Amino acid sequence: MKKQILLFCSIFLLGGLQACQEKKSNDQIQVNSLDATTNNQGSDLNNYSPIFQSILKSDTGMARGVSLGDTFDGIKESTLPSETQPDNGRSYTEYFDNTDLNFADILYSKDNTNKVSEIAIDVYIEKQPTVDSLFQEFKSYFNKKYGTGIDKTKTTSWEIANGQYMVVLQNVSTQKDPGFKIVFANKSEKNVQ
Repeated sequence: MKKQILLFCSIFLLGGLQACQEKKSNDQIQVNSLDATTNNQGSDLNNYSPIFQSILKSDTGMARGVSLGDTFDGIKESTLPSETQPDNGRSYTEYFDNTDLNFADILYSKDNTNKVSEIAIDVYIEKQPTVDSLFQEFKSYFNKKYGTGIDKTKTTSWEIANGQYMVVLQNVSTQKDPGFKIVFANKSEKNVQ
């Protein structure tokens, strides 16, 4: 009788364990599939933090799959438009959590030929150590992608596309509002040396 009970318990536990493993495997596949479809990020971005990935979105283009000179109407954004829109472009807000304290404002400006002329990303995070860490992540990423940047007080910049364009990474933190800014722009329009 004890052997039958022991055998029954073993079969019951083994069946339950197998069912749990199958459920976990299916759940993991769903999570991985969801990540692949919603993030659509290049493999290089996987080496960076989730907030970094949310800001940049893609390793293609300059930022979020968009480059300067792209057709403005071709911008494909995965986040909702900002409440207020600029006269000469489109603005979006990417929230990192359920608060209004951790977000990025993304602004795409266009020129008179309907091409993307500037991409500006303002990032605000409620904790300065997180801002500092993200700033360093972006600096490392841009150094890898564009070569060593030029450091100035609270700012690092890179010349790209044979000096035609520039990327500026600037710490704009105040005591009340920690944050940084990333700008991709035509170098001649910004008059940056």
